[in-house]
Amino acid sequence: MGAGASFHGGFLVTDKPNSPHLLAPKIKARLYFAIASDDDKREPEVKNKLREAFAAAKVRAEIEVYPNALHGWCVPDDGIGSGGVRRQSESKPSDNKADAERAWAKLVALYKAAL
Repeated sequence: MGAGASFHGGFLVTDKPNSPHLLAPKIKARLYFAIASDDDKREPEVKNKLREAFAAAKVRAEIEVYPNALHGWCVPDDGIGSGGVRRQSESKPSDNKADAERAWAKLVALYKAAL
């Protein structure tokens, strides 16, 4: 694999022996991680641990927090959950279309450069 990305990744850094970040030494691909502001606030240490793991493994990885974006901002949301039921308690992703377009553009650029 030449490239990979995560827009809404969860559980990328855990205290378990099978935590995804521990696979960094085996990764040869270039990576891009786009993190929403509320995800970063919930787990602020994740971006730093990912950076450390990738730097130690010499993996080319860009990790970016989108300060105006909420979890799910890269995927259009119609407000309908599973089973066709309107979600009342879940927060709606930000309507920051510019950030979503920027994240997708970065992904396409990564793929063009690495694949």
